[in-house]
Amino acid sequence: MTASLLIGLIFSAQSNIYSQTRSDFVSDASHIVGTYQPLVTDHSPAAMAKAANQFLASLDGSQRKKATGPLTGEIRREWTNLPARANADGIRMGELKPRQVKAACHMMATVLSQQGYNKVVHIMLADDQLLSKGRPRPGFGTENFSLVVFGNPDASDSWALQIDGHHVGLNVSIDGKQMTLSPSFIGTQPDAFQIGTTRFRPFAGESDLGYQLAASLDFDQLQTAIVSDRRGRIQTGPGNDGKIPKPNGVPCSTFTQSQRKLLLDLLAQWVNDLPKSQAAKRMSELEKEIDNMRFAWSGEKVKSKGIKTDISYVLQGPSIIIEYACQDLGGNPLDHLHSVYRNPKNEYGGQLKAKQE
Repeated sequence: MTASLLIGLIFSAQSNIYSQTRSDFVSDASHIVGTYQPLVTDHSPAAMAKAANQFLASLDGSQRKKATGPLTGEIRREWTNLPARANADGIRMGELKPRQVKAACHMMATVLSQQGYNKVVHIMLADDQLLSKGRPRPGFGTENFSLVVFGNPDASDSWALQIDGHHVGLNVSIDGKQMTLSPSFIGTQPDAFQIGTTRFRPFAGESDLGYQLAASLDFDQLQTAIVSDRRGRIQTGPGNDGKIPKPNGVPCSTFTQSQRKLLLDLLAQWVNDLPKSQAAKRMSELEKEIDNMRFAWSGEKVKSKGIKTDISYVLQGPSIIIEYACQDLGGNPLDHLHSVYRNPKNEYGGQLKAKQE
């Protein structure tokens, strides 16, 4: 399955869900998130800052205090992919009125691409599936995803948006036209689910293209790529800022043109969560790094096309660390997926101003 087809399926699923009713969702927040369609065509710095300020203006004083924080300081490093804690920073979706949830959705849809926004929404809705018969569960479900705006949103200055919840720890750092998503965590449980008549797979590209890339390796490449016969653990997730594992696996300099295309398609599953212009710039940077990247695979060999097993993989280069891993919790490890996206050279937007100057 090609990257364009995967993205087409994601967009199709998002379009179909608008016909669903409140009874198809477990909470008011999840119903709005799942059916509200932000009509965003402008992803300029001014539009991003305006959407963030409109969201903040929709809040009352106590809500705004929860939803904002300083751009500098350690609080930005306290992000997590775990189910929300009772004292977690940020304003929870479940604390917002309908118009405020829509303002939050509009902000996310402006700061992220259509791919990125859909992915976050679908992961929230996936988390709703972990609620027993739709009953509330501490830390789980769309109601427990939270937002924090760091700094003062401005078209020509630095600010940031953090989206936290079970399987989403997204750090979007913005400085004018410059953006980075590092460090961020994206995952899902379950891998696939259905609401009404619509089927969703939030992590389709990250999963399917990873297996396709492994299946494309020839015998010698695969022997070098496999670093363990058992799935590994993610090493650079929340709480591991600055950690750079030793690169392992097959050098991507050995890749054929078709393998390089698959590699770029795989990288785009994370990078293209950014708006188009910022994503294109980042993809151009990464394309120049391919010969210095490595692809490591842990777990069983890919036996045949379409057959998946319990694995992990790592893509690592000078300015990229992507980790993907199946998880044991919940029964079937193929139904519980984690990933981390890092740019060791630009964590929390630390290098954005330097790149502009």
